[in-house]
Amino acid sequence: MRKGDEDRWISSRYAAKPERRALIALYAFAYELARVRIVVTEPGLGAIRFQWWRDALEEIETGKPPRAHNVVGALADMLAENRYRIDALQRLVDQYEDAFDASDRALQPESHLTATAARVLADAHGWGQHISTIAPHFAALRRGERVGYGPVVPKVPKAIRPAVAHFRLRQLYGKAPDPSSVSKRLCVLRGVMSGKV
Repeated sequence: MRKGDEDRWISSRYAAKPERRALIALYAFAYELARVRIVVTEPGLGAIRFQWWRDALEEIETGKPPRAHNVVGALADMLAENRYRIDALQRLVDQYEDAFDASDRALQPESHLTATAARVLADAHGWGQHISTIAPHFAALRRGERVGYGPVVPKVPKAIRPAVAHFRLRQLYGKAPDPSSVSKRLCVLRGVMSGKV
């Protein structure tokens, strides 16, 4: 995860250890889904990969032993601990597949992924609408699109900061497409400490 999605990995470091494990399993799952567009180019092969993930989730849900895959095993553990709901994970598969089919990364479920992560930390936090508003701007800037910084939002509730502090990286991505790891860490730390993203 550290190499695959450094932004979320940095943010997750500020969660307590049990929640951190749940965030990393979720983010690793999202990374596996997002990289389908990199490892395959044919729609049929993409459909096979997404179906593999659906089948893996269905097997977990029905109580079958998890497949021999690190991410599947981690998801099974976190689902057993009720860290997230299976339908939220299935919806991620559907949304990543829709983005793949349309060849449009803008359709990837940044809002849903972040909302699921926030629920790992707090069931009720009152920041759902802000996540939906800010997530597309963060994702677009991270992709290198010039869309502007996005909306100014109120401070993030302390309980969910490790799930959304990486949104503060909009400040860096708005200036340069590839900020340094040190800059990212300092930026996310400020987001965690201040709640300003």
